[in-house]
Amino acid sequence: MLDAAPDAGAGGFALAQKLCLATLVRTPSTSTAVIEPEPVAVETPQAPTPPRRVAASEPAPTSRDAAGQARIRALAPLMAEVAQRHDIDPLLLHALAHIESRHQSQAVSPAGARGLMQVMPATGRGLGVANAERELLTPEANLEASARYLKQLQARFGNDLRLVLAAYNAGEGAVERHGRRVPPFAETQAYVRDVMAVYAELRRRFGAQA
Repeated sequence: MLDAAPDAGAGGFALAQKLCLATLVRTPSTSTAVIEPEPVAVETPQAPTPPRRVAASEPAPTSRDAAGQARIRALAPLMAEVAQRHDIDPLLLHALAHIESRHQSQAVSPAGARGLMQVMPATGRGLGVANAERELLTPEANLEASARYLKQLQARFGNDLRLVLAAYNAGEGAVERHGRRVPPFAETQAYVRDVMAVYAELRRRFGAQA
């Protein structure tokens, strides 16, 4: 789970290269995210929606697809390094980045969450990011803050990844108030379900080779 980080160097970068050649796309017939070969199909950040598979008859990929692949290619080595340093499975970071922002480092949510992993400025400041509003828009500071926060949540909720993800989305207090269970919020329940589905598929496809 959270501690399933592969060996640092070559393994992490081999994984990064594999991820550069794949993307997460969505299909309406199943709630599980699946991996398809390049070209990348990129979606803008939004609330989780049922997965959709790209049909063979759909239009050819656009420049947005190439931009999405470029984002993954650029970020994957850094994500592998941060994951190794904090003993977190890099596949989990990629699953979170996909659901949170579609790997977009400049994403800002209506609530003010910022960057690749959608970290709130107040959370970032509590994790040592001085100028959080600005610095959380850099992948380095954002990933570092997110990884530290995930480890804090793991220390509080153990290796129950569903609770860790619920707390990441809705806050630690919400999980505690609901008896240390996933809160009955539609957004949070969908978030946990979607991240878990993406992570499971990444582990199925890449975990044994990481």
